[in-house]
Amino acid sequence: MAAIKADKAHEITDGSRKVLVGVNDSGVDDQHPDLKPNFDAANSVNCVDNGRPDTTPGAWRPNGSHGTHVAGTIAAARNGVGIVGVAPGVRIASVKVVNTDGFIYPEYAICGFIWAAEHGMDVTNHSYFIDPWTFWCNDNGDQGAVQEAVRRAVNFATNKGVLSVAAAGNANYDLANKTTDNSSPNDTTPVTRPINAGCLDMPTELPGVITVASTTKTGARSGFSNLGLNVIDVAAPGSSILSTIPDGKYGVSSGTSMASPHVAGVAALMKSAHPYWGPRELTRALHKQADDVACPTAPVDARCTGTTAENAFFGEGLVDALDAVKR
Repeated sequence: MAAIKADKAHEITDGSRKVLVGVNDSGVDDQHPDLKPNFDAANSVNCVDNGRPDTTPGAWRPNGSHGTHVAGTIAAARNGVGIVGVAPGVRIASVKVVNTDGFIYPEYAICGFIWAAEHGMDVTNHSYFIDPWTFWCNDNGDQGAVQEAVRRAVNFATNKGVLSVAAAGNANYDLANKTTDNSSPNDTTPVTRPINAGCLDMPTELPGVITVASTTKTGARSGFSNLGLNVIDVAAPGSSILSTIPDGKYGVSSGTSMASPHVAGVAALMKSAHPYWGPRELTRALHKQADDVACPTAPVDARCTGTTAENAFFGEGLVDALDAVKR
């Protein structure tokens, strides 16, 4: 939290109860003592029944630890035990989009975006990519149709006031210079194929989505983090992050999945301070308040193109929670 000055931000505000953040993930353990005070069951849902919303009590509970870990980073309560999230005063809802096999198919993700739009969510976090294609290509009929469907769902959510924040991915891949994909389809046998700029990692590369890269405790780019000039929006800590996991426990995980919820939390603090701001204003402010991080010089990495103000590794820079609540 200190790396993004969240501890200092909390001296000003923990966030508003009026702000609701959707955790679009594998489900959330709402009974965890750090999450229960901020959990909104009424606005939680399970989307993995072929994309049909299931609001049966508990249907949105976890089938793994991922979503609960993400939720804790965003909004673990200030209750004197465990951890404190980036925005410990806001509410969170579980939007379950990961099935028991660990896949996030397009209909699940679309259901999640639409649910968030229709249930008053201000920010949603998406620490996943849509299966089974790592990249969905618009020059392929079926993949192009899915790309358009998800794009429309994101746009619908944005127009309803939802800011979507997403993990950049963990393949150490330059999203601005795509050549091949050797990991798709991931639910059968992957086949190496050529790809181009029209092939998108969804939802993170879709218009209107905040794309988040990961940093280490020293502020360097995490070795696994995807990169890309004019693709990465901002960066946040994602290596060795301690957070909540099911059954009242805590665990350490690494990934851009851990970086993205830091940004979702900062956006929630920003929304708390500026309740009339919509996604576009929040996006501009996230870019403006981020602290510039220069490309590494020892050793030099030629893939880090751009300037100190905006580059392929860190985008506009490291998010700054203190600046977010002061602006």
